[in-house]
Amino acid sequence: MLPLLKVAFGQGLRGITLILLPLAFISLITWATAGSSTGNTADPMRAAIWFFLIAHHIPLDLSLSNETISGRLTFFPIGALIIPFLVIKNALLRMSERLGASRASEKRAHLLALSFTYSLLGTLLSLASLGGTVKAPFYIVFPILFLVSFVSGYIASNLLPDQGMEFPWQRALKLAALLVLALVGFAGLVFSFSLIWHFDTVLDLTRVIEPGVFGGLAFLFIQILYLPNFFISTLSYIAGSGVVIGNGTWLNPFVHRLDEIPAVSLLGGLPVGAQPLFILLALVIVGLGIVIGKYGVSKYQDQVELRRFILAFVGLTAGLTLFIARASSGELLSPNLESVGPHWYLMPLALTLEIGLGVAIFLYSPIAISKVRNFRLAK
Repeated sequence: MLPLLKVAFGQGLRGITLILLPLAFISLITWATAGSSTGNTADPMRAAIWFFLIAHHIPLDLSLSNETISGRLTFFPIGALIIPFLVIKNALLRMSERLGASRASEKRAHLLALSFTYSLLGTLLSLASLGGTVKAPFYIVFPILFLVSFVSGYIASNLLPDQGMEFPWQRALKLAALLVLALVGFAGLVFSFSLIWHFDTVLDLTRVIEPGVFGGLAFLFIQILYLPNFFISTLSYIAGSGVVIGNGTWLNPFVHRLDEIPAVSLLGGLPVGAQPLFILLALVIVGLGIVIGKYGVSKYQDQVELRRFILAFVGLTAGLTLFIARASSGELLSPNLESVGPHWYLMPLALTLEIGLGVAIFLYSPIAISKVRNFRLAK
């Protein structure tokens, strides 16, 4: 046990260092080029640790002297989760090389030890960087770090159970995950076309920021990490539930309630006004529901099993869309931007209804057509 913890401690420390070093370098260069009359050289290191916490989706409270950028930060870049994923994956590979891990039980032991030491070191590091201006409750730092590192390692180590899909809920879970990924990918294509269409607006927003060379590179990197958030917001817009960018705003194909937008280049892809024709893209979602209904009928001849599959699929789809909607929304540094992103409760509702409509069309339209024909023949 002691050798395992020793190796896990070393790999956890190495992993955190691999994340902090480039962040500290970027923070130092940006800090040096921007200049400050009140800052000191410790500020870039503290900023690097804050970015480390943000990459793991740990909420921060900011109480800065400039009230315009004081508030909570819970609107996190989903793409940043790739950073701890790659670090944990590399650490587990190194642990396996040093300790050997041929059985799944040994891999799980390695993962638990690494997640514990990684989270403990990250929590201790956060205590040294957080204070009166930037806060994060210490009792949530360790659990979130542990959850992110454990899930990342669980996926990277291929510890998912390798068994046949014997039960309807297993097929439903796999299809629900594939469906959500397909919908986010489709929304990403729509958002990319919108960015190209409104490219002049994107350039104007970039000129307003004037981040400089190093600041511009850092800003570009951050926006790339935020792309999954914008893809999910686009999916919410297509579904009709819409997105919000601050208090009192709402954008969907029929409503455009937005006075101004923050100076973020990606927001240049927003529609200029109401676009009712965009609701036609929701037919893609309904069409996928029809495909799922056809798949269920082809796999399950027994009506009870078919009903279980459909109910499990609809329920899991609602759960997954609720999760991604909640993960891609939050507060962005200001009480005026208390809610940014998709309507986290409307989006899963709209998507579930549209997918359920597609399933119902496939299952019940032949019955309805048959009844209409019989009714006409009876006349």
